[in-house]
Amino acid sequence: MKNSFLPIEEAPFLRILLPFITGILLQYFLPFLHTIYIFSFLGIIFIIKYYNSSKFPSKRFINRHYFGMAISLFFISAGIATLFIKQKNEPGHYSPNHKYAIATITDCKETQRSICCEIEIKEWIQQNGQTIHDNQKAILYFKPNALSRSLIKNNIIIFKQKLAPIANFKNPESFDYASYMKYKGILYTQYLDAQDWKRLGYRQDKSIKGIAQGLQDSALEKLKKDNFSETSYAILSALLLGNTKEITPEIRNAFSTSGLAHILAVSGLHTGIIWSLLYILLTPLVWIKMSKLRPILIVIFLWAYAFLTGLSPSAVRATIMISLILFGQILDRKGTTMNNLFAAAFFMLLYNPYYLFNVSFQLSFIAVFSILYIYPVLYDLKNLSSKWKSYIISIFCVSAAAQIGTLPLTVYYFHELPLLSLPANLIIIPILPFILGGGMLVLILNYLQIPATFLINGLDQILIYIEHLTKIISTLNFSSIKNIWIESHYVLFLFVIIFTLFWSYRTRRSDILIFTLSFSVLFLTADTFYKSHPIQNAWVVYHDNHSTTINFIDNGTNYIFYSNPEKQDSTIERKARNFWLKNEIGNIIHIKEDSTHLQDLTICHPFIHFKGNRILLLNSGYWKNKKSAYLLPVDYAIISKGFSGKLSDITELFSIQTIILCSDLNYFKHQALQKESDQLGISCYSIKKSGAWIFNTDTQLRIPLITSD
Repeated sequence: MKNSFLPIEEAPFLRILLPFITGILLQYFLPFLHTIYIFSFLGIIFIIKYYNSSKFPSKRFINRHYFGMAISLFFISAGIATLFIKQKNEPGHYSPNHKYAIATITDCKETQRSICCEIEIKEWIQQNGQTIHDNQKAILYFKPNALSRSLIKNNIIIFKQKLAPIANFKNPESFDYASYMKYKGILYTQYLDAQDWKRLGYRQDKSIKGIAQGLQDSALEKLKKDNFSETSYAILSALLLGNTKEITPEIRNAFSTSGLAHILAVSGLHTGIIWSLLYILLTPLVWIKMSKLRPILIVIFLWAYAFLTGLSPSAVRATIMISLILFGQILDRKGTTMNNLFAAAFFMLLYNPYYLFNVSFQLSFIAVFSILYIYPVLYDLKNLSSKWKSYIISIFCVSAAAQIGTLPLTVYYFHELPLLSLPANLIIIPILPFILGGGMLVLILNYLQIPATFLINGLDQILIYIEHLTKIISTLNFSSIKNIWIESHYVLFLFVIIFTLFWSYRTRRSDILIFTLSFSVLFLTADTFYKSHPIQNAWVVYHDNHSTTINFIDNGTNYIFYSNPEKQDSTIERKARNFWLKNEIGNIIHIKEDSTHLQDLTICHPFIHFKGNRILLLNSGYWKNKKSAYLLPVDYAIISKGFSGKLSDITELFSIQTIILCSDLNYFKHQALQKESDQLGISCYSIKKSGAWIFNTDTQLRIPLITSD
């Protein structure tokens, strides 16, 4: 057993990686403090102190920690600088002088309401006709028609430029889509009508990434022409080539519930299996005294495989790490797998610091770290003499180590804890070498135009078996615990507990165990005092540009009412799911009638009474030119799409305290109503600008929405 958590002599890259990550985080969360100057200045001070400490080498050795601190401070500065440069190179708001843009489509798919295409803008055409070259990414949404549906990858288009920054729907606990796209290098978007764009032609992308994606597309076409069933093709294209576009939501959910979602994305597991297969196949090179050639060929084959996956980030990460190990073999330099993992992380973050905030990046590196650190502990617990039993247990331990290490992130991001993931992985992982090896052989035979019917049929049966197994597991009542909510600080807490417990066992140190238990008690005690109480009584108007949805929460019972029942928003469960999970709110009940009386909720359209709140829903022009001798008191007037007329028409009938402008109002109507409310002296809340309206009826106070924008 080692005497430290992670011996630094085994993983010296950790000294570089940790301060580098610290610098990235500082620049991300505190960009306004100019921290790079502070840490660089401190680093210079420690370097001077180290060299001026003494003229005697022995004294300098004693003060060597000054040098180590200086190096750490310089790498913190390097992390700050890396993200700063990345942020500085991000495009600003596009100039109105850019009248047209010429772009290449890099990806295209059809959604419910539009044709969604990722593009790379190659040229801007200004008002004066001048052309400016560029290379920026964006997302375009085309109005669905025959022409837009015919768009394919590498089509060149010209469009009228009115790009706008990608913005989140400002709903409580909603997915931070803007940041997700930002990490992919996409900041802007635009919707195009049929008259706003034109196709110019087709141009093959000759960049390295384009060549890789072309190879992936070619391989996918080869597989598609084989006689695989639709489901088998979807699973094989994901397992072998990293193409998840064919994976249906049903397949994805089944794999997720079974704890097998990780095999649907090419990662270190897949690359490691390919490495092992190549290592075995190239064994004859050792027999003929050409052992140095084996790691060289494996590196070449692995990078060829990474190209086949379209240079997906997870495949590149794994290939970099394995390449570092193999280069050590080529140069007769012994290195550790842990150090290679940290080196791969460093170089990936140096290339793109936003990878640090990528879920796939986090999960893959923590999974590999967990296998390297936790697996030896689990495997040492066995006491078996049989080689086959030992092999089965080793597979179980690898899967268990990865599951234990990634548990906090899995629950945090996916709100689900698979309970049968270990037995499922124990069954599936031993089959993966046959699938990946067989899939690669099918591709090679296809390119050589050699029939592979028997192999294809065998693979098809294996993939069908895997699909059936995942469906059976996912339908079991005890297959997973769903709808789990944990706060972000609990992720850090769980990581500390997991890895310090294994640290305590590896080092046999009782003081570490005492620290872990003490930390747990203090954390849970503090969390008990400062933990916020769930919202059990409230009403919410969600931010949605297509429809207005009102959510009434009555002692945890969940009622949904639509301003226009004919345009019910089927995505409300996705938009509000995290908010409901966090506040332990139960199943939704859709109110489809305009006249409803429940315990604390009465609806008689357009009037709503909920826990003492008098609400008026304005979504038509019925009130125009109406008169009344008596002003009916109203606490809140919700104005949504369909309302016509002016607020002055409404104030002739009602005495309104607060107006809520819904996000489905068009821009000009929204601006006119907001201006008029200011003139009338009525408090106005804009959902489009400030996010979803959340009103806690227990405190009779509006809850401010904290968003990522």
